[in-house]
Amino acid sequence: MKALRFLGMTLLMVLCVANFTACSDDDEESISNPNDIIGKWELTWTKGWELNDDGHKEYWDEADSGLYFVFKDDGTGYHYEDYGSNAYFNWELEGNQLSVTYTQFEDADIYKVEELNSSTLKITGTDDDEVDTSTYKKIAG
Repeated sequence: MKALRFLGMTLLMVLCVANFTACSDDDEESISNPNDIIGKWELTWTKGWELNDDGHKEYWDEADSGLYFVFKDDGTGYHYEDYGSNAYFNWELEGNQLSVTYTQFEDADIYKVEELNSSTLKITGTDDDEVDTSTYKKIAG
């Protein structure tokens, strides 16, 4: 009886180890080539929520436009809105984390890169009172 219990426990431990190994973090797979970020990107869709003045979440999931990011290969870039001025920044992409530090501010905006390929950039920004996932299409290389 003790041998069966020992065998059962051993099998259970092997399955647990195999399960943890099989379920490794695959966030890196959302980025096929980190250099794909270089270029000009136009906002196409936004989805998320924010807390309103009453403390309730307001959700959205809608087409959007008029916002652009330009990432240069030297780690600099800028973003702008239609009929707006440029906001310049330095950027760094490590794994699936995109850090954007605007030259007029000291703190960085940190985004999780959900998807990056030669045509699509999907990033999620999270604050205490807002989560926003924005999808961009590449319009210039």
